[in-house]
Amino acid sequence: MKRDGHNESLWVNGLYIHENSPAENNHYDVVIVGAGITGLTLATELQQRGKNCLVLEQHNIGFGTTGGTTAHINNFLDESYDRIISKFGEARAQTVADNAGRVSATIKENIDRFGIECEYEECSFYLFSAEKKQDRQLDQIAKAHDALEIPTSEVDEIPFSVSFRKALEIKGQAQFHPLKYIAGLAKVFEGMGGTLLTGVHVSQHTAEDGSVKVLTNAGTFTAADLVWATHIPPGINRFNALCAPYRSYALAAKLPYEVSSFAQAADLYDPYHYMRYHKIGHDFYLIVGGFDHKTGHEADTQKPMEDLIAYTKEHFRVTEISKTWSSQFYAPSDGLPYIGKMPGTDHEYVATGYNGNGMTWGTLAGNILADLVMEKENELADIVSPSRIEIAASAKEFVKENVDAVFHLIKDQFSSDKKAELDSIEKGDGHIIDYNGKKVAAYRDELGALTLLDAHCPHMGCVVKFNKTEKSWDCPCHGSRFGTDGTVLTIPAQENLKQL
Repeated sequence: MKRDGHNESLWVNGLYIHENSPAENNHYDVVIVGAGITGLTLATELQQRGKNCLVLEQHNIGFGTTGGTTAHINNFLDESYDRIISKFGEARAQTVADNAGRVSATIKENIDRFGIECEYEECSFYLFSAEKKQDRQLDQIAKAHDALEIPTSEVDEIPFSVSFRKALEIKGQAQFHPLKYIAGLAKVFEGMGGTLLTGVHVSQHTAEDGSVKVLTNAGTFTAADLVWATHIPPGINRFNALCAPYRSYALAAKLPYEVSSFAQAADLYDPYHYMRYHKIGHDFYLIVGGFDHKTGHEADTQKPMEDLIAYTKEHFRVTEISKTWSSQFYAPSDGLPYIGKMPGTDHEYVATGYNGNGMTWGTLAGNILADLVMEKENELADIVSPSRIEIAASAKEFVKENVDAVFHLIKDQFSSDKKAELDSIEKGDGHIIDYNGKKVAAYRDELGALTLLDAHCPHMGCVVKFNKTEKSWDCPCHGSRFGTDGTVLTIPAQENLKQL
């Protein structure tokens, strides 16, 4: 299995390769674009409810962030509940907490019902302060958890060798092998009569006569409803402004000892460090993550990984660093995701802005969207509606992120690296250069061959930046990412970088 970066995550090896079966027809009840946790959870749920679904995936299942997650299943969120209460009120925060608290049970039910083997474990999460100024923040979180009846208690010890001032144990968490889980869902979905096609690129879609027409390289399909389960919807839309793209770094280190009980933890730095234990076969691993930054904004993308490795070796006793990788997430402007009907449409749905809680929100999105497609009430739907207007909650972050995108759109047209000449680019590296009056993305592969691409992102024209860690060209404006040959790895861009 491949993923949207040069580096392999802990999850990618040893899984089955999906083989397409011919689509039996061209019309379906629902077409779902994207075969990550959102798309396959939704597809399985709808197929169980009697809908005939088609899942289209441009690459392979789990190619995007599901294949690069650290796979925490949590009942609390990156947007802490004290902040959610402040922005949305206690009643809506309670609804969010209640639903998040049921996610692990939903996943466990699927695992048990369908016989999916995916290293599922239940555990506690330990949230701790590392500096005095973080103590108050931890106290506010504890107070909010108490108000929302989330099982949380202050503890004197945590099962990780990091120093701390105060710590909370938050019960009711879980973890698993994400690709084994969604591979299991894919088999179940197809076994129920659903159709999954990989290697299929959606080039265009139109709404007409109460249905949606979807044009692909595998033919044209029609459906009553279309769902974008692609982490961010393609093209130019409101979510380019409402969701800021970020990269997070992770590693898996093999441990020289057995872990007696699984656990997860994080500190309260911004960005924070997070960690958990995992077992594959007879081997125990420590997964550590952190050092997040906005996509395309880090000049040296190797440094965050170097810092993460140094942090791990400083605090933990490990045998070796087995895997290192990074992955993309989208931070919503008001702290909660956008899941539901695409504004201005009748038959299109979207799920985006999960922050760092993709396994939780991806699972919830499957249920929310299934209810909406079936025209059934869902208590979370209004709270996470893509049409919601939460000016007080989101205005500050909205302005900040979009001033930043406009800054790069203008500035980067005039400030390329003047020192980067073609003959100075080292193997495995890329630079933006001025070449014959054009902004050129130049990459030299390990054999010394150069690939020259138009450096302007086809989404909205921003100049891309080279990500040396993942060997990709990343857009600093809206997070589109491209391979060194120009191929789209991460939307919203729908076209490749042009080769010169």
